Amino acid sequence: MSTPIVKLSFAASGIAQGVISNGVSYFLLIYYSQVLGLDPGLAGLAMMISLMVDAISDPMIGVWSDRLRSRFGRRHPFLFTSILPITAAYVLLWDVPELSQWGLFAYLLLFTVLLRLSLTLHIVPFNALLPQLSSDYEVRTSLMSYSYSGAWFVGTLLAVMMYAYWLADAPGGPVGNGMQNIQGYVEAGWIAGLIAFACLLLSALGTYRSANRHHRVEVVPPVTGLGQLFVQSRETLNDRNFLAMVLSGLAGAIASGSSTALWAYMQPYFWGFNSDETGTILAAQLLSAIFAFVLIPILMKGREKRLVLICVSALSMVIGSGPALLRLLDLFPQGGTDLLFYTMVVVGVIQVMFIVITSTVTASMIADIVEARALKTGRREEGLLFAVVSFISKVASGAGIWVGGVMLVWVEFPTDVWDLSIADASVRALGWAYGLVLGVLYLLSLIALFFYRLTRSDHQANVSQLRAGQ
Repeated sequence: MSTPIVKLSFAASGIAQGVISNGVSYFLLIYYSQVLGLDPGLAGLAMMISLMVDAISDPMIGVWSDRLRSRFGRRHPFLFTSILPITAAYVLLWDVPELSQWGLFAYLLLFTVLLRLSLTLHIVPFNALLPQLSSDYEVRTSLMSYSYSGAWFVGTLLAVMMYAYWLADAPGGPVGNGMQNIQGYVEAGWIAGLIAFACLLLSALGTYRSANRHHRVEVVPPVTGLGQLFVQSRETLNDRNFLAMVLSGLAGAIASGSSTALWAYMQPYFWGFNSDETGTILAAQLLSAIFAFVLIPILMKGREKRLVLICVSALSMVIGSGPALLRLLDLFPQGGTDLLFYTMVVVGVIQVMFIVITSTVTASMIADIVEARALKTGRREEGLLFAVVSFISKVASGAGIWVGGVMLVWVEFPTDVWDLSIADASVRALGWAYGLVLGVLYLLSLIALFFYRLTRSDHQANVSQLRAGQ
């Protein structure tokens, strides 16, 4: 069983990732394109490039942390090193000097690259701690539940504060005028940065003793050259179960990137919600993390992770793309009505709850693959496995954000003012693209899960064999 400080550390890591991820995913594109005036296509391109550059570092950090020998252990030198760069890069990303169009593009690209690279130093080694801290089938899921529930709860709380305080509409002004408040973005960036700093420090200190003193650490032997490293990495990754998770994550991350990039646009334009209503929808989603945290142990008790993930993924597909398509087909509550608003409140809570559950179970399933590959290769390479998953997720999320930017250009979304008079045809076109593209991507993600075969009994047998061979 994990200790309270380890659980708190996983929650802290999740909170740090959540406040940063929510800010970047939900507000960065609209901040640079609508407020600072950067062309949305260029803004989306900068964010996609930064993710692709960052993704290259994931396998490097993963392999390095698998093989590192230091008095601080394999993972914690990276965790401590990441704290200051993450904080500084995130704050500066919002506190932007006056720049030209291409200057803004370069600035956005530079600091998103720095932020993503610094986050890699934390995320990959920290996630790689999971199989090391516990081999229990359900405890692993529990620890990741603390992480993802914490991420979504605090990240959503900050987003609520964005709409309710920092970006609240000024009295007497047009709907959505609060989104133009530059100072609000800057202040929120500083607050989120300080929260991230405290949580990153806590997560590193809180797991240090358990990871490096109470558990036997098997350091992977160093390689003699890049050729040997490539052969060993290919051997480790050559697994049907792992491939299934990678393909599922690829499709899911593209869908998530597109959805989050367009969320701030869909609320006022497609659904017709003002900042107060949007803030209420977000506030209700605070319940999502709580519901997920309570439901996960109930869903997982005595059940196969694969079955739980398939069921939740199928429901996610319906709740993610269904409302937009149903409204376009006039099978949803009419715009401007209380019924529409309260329906979308419920939809939002359920959608985020499914995201938390899906993310939690997915990470736990990746951890179970560690022992399976260790039996085949003789090496425990948690860092490499989690790094590849992170690599795929980042590239796919970047592609999704870029797709979101392209959609905005396609519907000729205005960039000079916050104008809610965009043509109805453009809004409907965006709605169709949003619903259909997300539906197809979610379906592909679901299909890939049927190729995952690692069961609870397989995992227990793998752990027993590894212990017997020690």
